Amino acid sequence: MDVRLPSVRHPHSFYDVFGIVAAGVVIMALILTIWYGTIIRIEMTVFIVIIFLWAGWAIERILAESEEQSKRRR
Repeated sequence: MDVRLPSVRHPHSFYDVFGIVAAGVVIMALILTIWYGTIIRIEMTVFIVIIFLWAGWAIERILAESEEQSKRRR
């Protein structure tokens, strides 16, 4: 069985997107559990916004690649 880590630069599947978003949420939860303050909350809000913007970009890229592959098959 071939196992690979999720790719940030070249996402190929839902599992790449899910893995990165899940890791980002876990990191955010751990940081907010340890440190508690207004500045940390603002930083974590910016961090999670960046993660979700990346997820949107990654999904668009995956769908575009899928569409391109289906056009090549025809």
